[in-house]
Order: sequence, then structure tokens, then C-alpha cells
Amino acid sequence: MSSTILLVEDLRSIRQAICRLLGKTYEVIDVESAEEAEQILISGKKIDLLITDIRLPGKPGTQLIQFCKHHFGSLPFALFTAYDVNQYIHYAFQENVFNILPKYSFLDISFIKVMADKILKKDIFGVEKYLNGLRIKNSGNGSQSNTFLEPQEGQVIYSKISSDDDRVELCDRIGNFLIKKGAPTAINQILEELSSNAMIRAPRDTNGNAKYQYEFPSKDIVIPLKNIRLEQEDAFEIGYGYTGDVFIIVTRDRFGSLRKEEILKRFDRHIHLDEKTGLPLGLADSHGRGLFICREISDSLIFNIEKGRKTEIICFLRRNGSRFHKSLSIYEI
Repeated sequence: MSSTILLVEDLRSIRQAICRLLGKTYEVIDVESAEEAEQILISGKKIDLLITDIRLPGKPGTQLIQFCKHHFGSLPFALFTAYDVNQYIHYAFQENVFNILPKYSFLDISFIKVMADKILKKDIFGVEKYLNGLRIKNSGNGSQSNTFLEPQEGQVIYSKISSDDDRVELCDRIGNFLIKKGAPTAINQILEELSSNAMIRAPRDTNGNAKYQYEFPSKDIVIPLKNIRLEQEDAFEIGYGYTGDVFIIVTRDRFGSLRKEEILKRFDRHIHLDEKTGLPLGLADSHGRGLFICREISDSLIFNIEKGRKTEIICFLRRNGSRFHKSLSIYEI
């Protein structure tokens, strides 16, 4: 039996397009307003996922979400908007909203289908979900497979990294290659930030303590070690490739220590302004800025987390640089 999605969108053309896409896999009930959606929910109709526009005639989508959280607390939901998603990051942080999609992202409407699949099927990992025909290849075998291979178009190659020296060398080669293929130079910063996060922030011991950084939670400070050589089982993977005018970077670690609430907190602190100073709250934070910067300079930054087992961060960057509103895409199982 297929799952049922309740779609709330006041623009008929967009609503019909999403219905056609989702209707191939799911039963879709589509309405124009939050009030109509509430009546369907109250009627007892089994709904497995609610997807709503934020700005609706009458009651906004944010109020519909509040209604659902109060009366149907276990119902998963997601939002989409034609406006800048950053306007809603503070709301997302306050209300634990982890998926807000721009209606006009470069991945177009198919992004919504991937989101629905991941929420409903709990199968969240894999960059190939987003780009049809993408081929995956590993650079080598065993624990020390930090070899650089040139990916062909439509291919992502994964290499394993176990030391800071290997990380720097491999990221440099990846960056140079992709820039020659037309990637913006900002891809170097994305490589640095995501690989550092996977090497330094992710690894934890059996007690949940950081293995390669000092942490001072009371002061919200972290200090990484220098010249890190990871234990064999702590090695992480970095994927790189391109297809068409889209460049792809992926990091995967085996810890699943990144928390969705922490991601939202850091995004909010770097977007939300201090009323007294007019500056971002997180301006002086010792960590969290890297992921925020990656999201700002990429077209899309996607987090997939299985608690205690795996974290995957996917970054898409277009040839001509980021031109679209950023999605908020955080999945945790």
C-alpha cells in the first residue's frame, strides 16, 4: 500500500506539476489552503507526509505546521517556498523544522520527490538519488585508498583519507581538476571545510568523546589537534565528480555524530543578527562557521545522518556559481 502525501499549494500550475511527479509513487491529496488541509487531517484520513508552501492565502503554512505538531505530533512534514529560505532559518531552529525547499532550485521539482522518498522510506544515503545516471566508483581497495583518479563526466569517485597530509594533498588535486573542468574556485573552500569536519569533528570514542579535538562545552569552544593521523577504523571517504554543469563533493564518515539540532543552531547563529550589535550571533564562535559558509557558497548542501553509524554531507555547486536560494535539507534516522 502506497503512502499518502497531503500537498498544500495555492498556485495551481505548481500544485499540478508536483502532483504529477509524486503521483507516480504515492497517493497525493492536494489542496489550496491551510484551512482545507486541517479539515482533511481532522477527518481521520491517514496522511503519511505533509508538504506545504509557507505563504498561503489566509493561514500561512507555518501555522498549519503548528496545528499538526499540536494535534498530530508524529506526522512528518516539510515546507517549500518561492522566497529566500534564510528568512525562515530562525523559525526552523525554534520549531525543529529540518526541510525547507526553494520552489525554483537548480534541481527543479525533482528535489521534492527525492525529499519525499527519503522521509517516507528512510533510505537517505546516496548522492545518486539526486542526479539520474550518476555512476559511483572507488579509487582503490583496502584502508589506504587515497589515490586520486580523474572522474569521467557523470561519475563520482570515492577515496579514503586517514591523515591530514593525505587530506590536504587529495583535496588540492581534486580542486585543481574540477576548476579546470569549470568549477568555481569556491570549491576549494568547500573541500577544506567538509573534509576537515569529517576528519576532526566527526570521530568519537565509545563514550562519545571527541578523538581529535579538545572540547570545552561550557564555553562553546573546540580546538583541533595538529598533524592528525587517524586510526585505521576512523578513516573517512571523500567523493568528487561532475555532470553537466554541476560539480559534486561528498564526505562520508562512520560515526554519525553530527546532530541535526546542532546544524540548525549553527546556521541560525550565523544568519540571525544580534539586536544590540546588528552582527551575526555566531561571529565569534570557534566552530560551525565552516558548514554555514559551505551552504552559502554552494547551490545545495544536504545532510544525511544515521545516529552513531554514518554521516554523509553532499554538496552541489554549479559552473557559474551559486545563483539560487538555498534549501534546508537535513535528514536523520
